[in-house]
Amino acid sequence: MNDTRILCDRLTGKNLRNISLGQGQDKSAYNLFRLSVEDGHWLLYQNTHLYVSWMPQLIKIVELMNDPEVHSEFRLFLSTSSSLDFPVSILQDGIKVTVETSGDVKQMMLNA
Repeated sequence: MNDTRILCDRLTGKNLRNISLGQGQDKSAYNLFRLSVEDGHWLLYQNTHLYVSWMPQLIKIVELMNDPEVHSEFRLFLSTSSSLDFPVSILQDGIKVTVETSGDVKQMMLNA
């Protein structure tokens, strides 16, 4: 996440907004989305796999990104662990970056 913060600051001059998802975070997550869409901040939703019941709303948020009123500098990042409940439509529409652990601690640290 630190690399994303640095990249965001260098490219936009703005801070990365982030929220770790879980029960009860739906209103805060949506409010951060609306603010970020309006002013062009980058937004990171962390641990999306922990809030399975919120996945239908996440799909709607991703669909809203096609709206012409979305600031051109806005970017949405999602982090998740492997999950069968993660929406396939979001995976198909987004750019994916994966990190796989190898079991070798030294190699995991180098990969990170």
